[in-house]
Amino acid sequence: MDKIKEVAGNNTNDLVEMNRSAIVRILQQTDGCSRADIAKMTGLTQASVTKIVAVLIEMGIVSEVGFVRGNGNRRSIGLRLNAEKNLVIGVKFSRHVFSIGVFDICGKNYTKQETEFGLDEFAEDVLAEMKKQIHELLNKYKNIVAIGMAVPGPYLRKEGRIAMVTRMPSWHDVNFIDEFQNEFDKPFFIEQDANAGALAEWWFGNHGRPLNSLTYFLVGEGVGSGIVDHDRLLLGNLGIASEIGHISIDVNGPACECGNRGCLELYCSATAMLKKAKKLLPEIFQEEITNRWEACNKVFIAAKEGNEKALELVDEIAEYIGYGCVTLINGYDPEIIVIGDSISQGGNLLLPTINRIVKERILPEISSRVQIKISELTIDPTLYGAAAIATDKMLRKPSEYLVRK
Repeated sequence: MDKIKEVAGNNTNDLVEMNRSAIVRILQQTDGCSRADIAKMTGLTQASVTKIVAVLIEMGIVSEVGFVRGNGNRRSIGLRLNAEKNLVIGVKFSRHVFSIGVFDICGKNYTKQETEFGLDEFAEDVLAEMKKQIHELLNKYKNIVAIGMAVPGPYLRKEGRIAMVTRMPSWHDVNFIDEFQNEFDKPFFIEQDANAGALAEWWFGNHGRPLNSLTYFLVGEGVGSGIVDHDRLLLGNLGIASEIGHISIDVNGPACECGNRGCLELYCSATAMLKKAKKLLPEIFQEEITNRWEACNKVFIAAKEGNEKALELVDEIAEYIGYGCVTLINGYDPEIIVIGDSISQGGNLLLPTINRIVKERILPEISSRVQIKISELTIDPTLYGAAAIATDKMLRKPSEYLVRK
């Protein structure tokens, strides 16, 4: 007999947990939702919803919050998620800096801190400082249920290491799973930064529901994308699906550290923009600027003030982002593309050119159905995304992870 591929099934306990998860996730997205509303949104009977909610209340995951208006202007008892009793730590690791914050599972930020480091610093020293800060937060905040970490791609999630970090070769052999999985007494989850950003936009971006697919287009130190399709991250075999920064837009272009030529990242990343800006606009870089977000913002400010060279540079960057959007639309068919990270500070300076490129290169029947926007998250989407990594895991298995009475 031919070998049969293993297919995961669902037993009764799995289905019970799936229904609990569906209810918890609805409450994460709403404020003061009733049992009747939940039954309507999930398709579960009201009796089933009442039974599941009773268990969630007993666990301390859900609370009743007085009355809400329902159908026919009837009043029903409202429900809310006890988000403040279920906190997560988000950790963002990137070139030059790592950030750590505490959030609840509805996205409220309690604290965040940022630590810069040099590219020549030893990885073990940076990791030690990162662990120290996480331990301090665990001691301070007693309701933390999990930790999420976002790292640059391409991240080999099964192996726990980054395949390549531009200009940081010493980090190539760092195994993040080995470093962090058993360091703390809380569940620890690691994901690629663009995937983390996609989860942040999915859970906390207020893009409206129902939403079937969302692409987060990260344009910062590196370039990448994360895709949530029908409530699940698109990962691929190794976890590096949608690594758009290393799709070639010029097969004869300059060599990239990944081994390819003419990668999109070489044309529209913060590194690429600042490299050109320092030649074209030396007057705005008379003083050394170590903060890359601030440096990018200086270029956009110059463009807004009418500097012709700055405007030309921003328009060029926007064109390449547009080419990236064309690839994302043709490759993944998203409902919405959200552009985030340091280059997204360009906002309305970028969007007209991006939309023009998309309209020129995509069939109108398709392009008219895709919304392209700049991230409106007030917190760094990748740090927010690190918290969303943990939140996503918690909400999928509330009985296993979330706090009980």
